[in-house]
Amino acid sequence: MMKNFRIVFFGIAFLLTCCMLTGCWSSRPVEDLNLETGIALDVGQVSPQEAYIEQEGGYYRKKNLIKGTFQFLLPERGKGSGGPPAQSKTFYNMTETGDSLLEMLREVSLRSNRPAIGFHLKTIIISSSLLQKLPMYELLDFFAGDNDIRPSVQLLISTEKAGDALEEKVPGETPAFILKDVFVNRKRNARMIKPMSLVKVIGPMKAHTSFLLPNVITGEKEVKLAGAGVIQGKTQKYIGFLNESEVEGLMWLKGEVDGGTLKSKDPKVGKIIVYEIESVKSHTKATVHGNDISFHVHMRATGRISENLNPGQDFSKKNLLSREENILQEEANTIAEKTLAKMHKLRVEIGGFGEALRIQHPKVWRKVKKDWDKTFSSIPVRFSTDIQIEDYASSNTTAD
Repeated sequence: MMKNFRIVFFGIAFLLTCCMLTGCWSSRPVEDLNLETGIALDVGQVSPQEAYIEQEGGYYRKKNLIKGTFQFLLPERGKGSGGPPAQSKTFYNMTETGDSLLEMLREVSLRSNRPAIGFHLKTIIISSSLLQKLPMYELLDFFAGDNDIRPSVQLLISTEKAGDALEEKVPGETPAFILKDVFVNRKRNARMIKPMSLVKVIGPMKAHTSFLLPNVITGEKEVKLAGAGVIQGKTQKYIGFLNESEVEGLMWLKGEVDGGTLKSKDPKVGKIIVYEIESVKSHTKATVHGNDISFHVHMRATGRISENLNPGQDFSKKNLLSREENILQEEANTIAEKTLAKMHKLRVEIGGFGEALRIQHPKVWRKVKKDWDKTFSSIPVRFSTDIQIEDYASSNTTAD
């Protein structure tokens, strides 16, 4: 009996070991897959290649609402013995026009011997023109429900043609990767909003609250993140644009500045001063008197004077430091006020004021939240700033 038990035990153990050693039996080599890295969505416009394919019988029933540019990684071809040199281009793009993103991707598979896989998708760019025609939730429904696509994929908007941002600008680099990784430079520039991933926009879309998407512009030889597009909560469509300066003001009033600079001019000497930001924090206080609502935003910053174009100034003098701090404080208030004016003009609230009201006065918030964007457009906001200059460059001393 004991002998039979041992035979059965070792037999089961042997079978389990064999199963574990088989690896991923259903897997495919990565070079046999079409790895998506970027997708750009524009207003539907059939390309010459698509027109030719349709003319030759490659037509299927559709409406040309969306033009998709799909970026795929090229399988790496290393330099073998006596073979050709390694490739310089790391990707290729394919376009398809239709009214269903899933169907468009399936149609692309008829032009490739490798199936498209979304595990490595990094960037989705949507043109503002398309977002004026179709709401955000319609365009993102496929991505939000596809198990292949990770919720960390970054979302961008473009006030130009979104597909142009996926064209090669830097030889040997993949555009979708560049657009995703540029956000590491937020510690060097205060005019950049936080990256918006797919998972971060699902909440605002479901709550019908307005939000921003980073905007990308395309030059002849480079791309740049510049400003942000405003997506209105009710319609989920693009309604306007914040330029770089307005984005900077928004980052100050929300306390989301991770670094960068603040520049102003000293009117007494007529010279530029540049403040290098170490940190910015803000607090929004909501005040309610009857039916009247108002806000006070207090911003606090620490940093150093890194560049001063008037070398005759001696920053070791307290009165000079105090004057420079006041100048910079006025500048911070000014850029925040300009951003507020833009929000009021667009009749949209994207500064976190509603959240502050919800926390501090929940009963009032329940009364006004239904049409908050419109209500906020007439609410007064006051700004105040405390800026501390904790250090200054060694060259900023009195000249001999």
